[in-house]
Amino acid sequence: MQGAADHNPQVVLVTGDSSGIGRAICEHLAARGRTVYGASRTELKGAAWAHLRMDVADEASVTEAVAHILDREGCIDAVVHAAGVSLAGPFEETSVSEAQRHFDVNYFGAVRVIRAVLPAMRRQGQGKLLVIGSIGGLIGLRYLGHYSASKFALDGLVESVRAEISPFGIDATVIHPGDFNTAHVANGTTSAATQPGSPYYDVFHRAAEFYLKSEEQARSPDILARKIHALLDRRRLPVRVVVGTPLETLGVLAKNWLPSRLFEAMVSKVYGP
Repeated sequence: MQGAADHNPQVVLVTGDSSGIGRAICEHLAARGRTVYGASRTELKGAAWAHLRMDVADEASVTEAVAHILDREGCIDAVVHAAGVSLAGPFEETSVSEAQRHFDVNYFGAVRVIRAVLPAMRRQGQGKLLVIGSIGGLIGLRYLGHYSASKFALDGLVESVRAEISPFGIDATVIHPGDFNTAHVANGTTSAATQPGSPYYDVFHRAAEFYLKSEEQARSPDILARKIHALLDRRRLPVRVVVGTPLETLGVLAKNWLPSRLFEAMVSKVYGP
């Protein structure tokens, strides 16, 4: 059996394949000869990869999809976990139940997928886990508090788990993308209590329009897909990777360099009113 150091991952599970980043990754990997299994809740026809129905908020659904791949292929060399949702709104007006549903997809969805594939990867003696985070998982963004918190949690999860799985030949990384031209923001949800008359309403909606416009004007997710392809070919994965514009990357670095008040003022100036 090949070891992790010299194994070129071929059988790849990509979650969130119905749109956006997940779809771009599936298209790119499948076009370059990987055996790709894409998974999402949405029915998908005519794709160049095998599509499976998977709801990352449903453990039985995740287990069934992983078992199907193992039955067909005998292994899963790598997982790219791209499934996720956006929740926007003032923190005060976002209910605990809304936040819990959000974490059930963004954080516990990743937990379910990773736990489902680890036994097979341990038996193989190799495997790669690539988890899609967000720039918002390194920099807290206004009116995206729970979204940022869920992505911060993924960063901490990957950093912690790497040491546990490394002895079994399994590696992991979290990729933090900046803005890409997807429908992630447009398809996201907003706190139900944020209605006209809310003290946050006007400022929040200006910020929401800024996020939407930034997404619409952003780069193609194909850029991120190429980065994922390159990471799959690496012998070792870094703990985290930032894939953003020069300004977005500089923002991540500046957080570690600048006094907190100065950094917060800079983020407020860039990310909204």
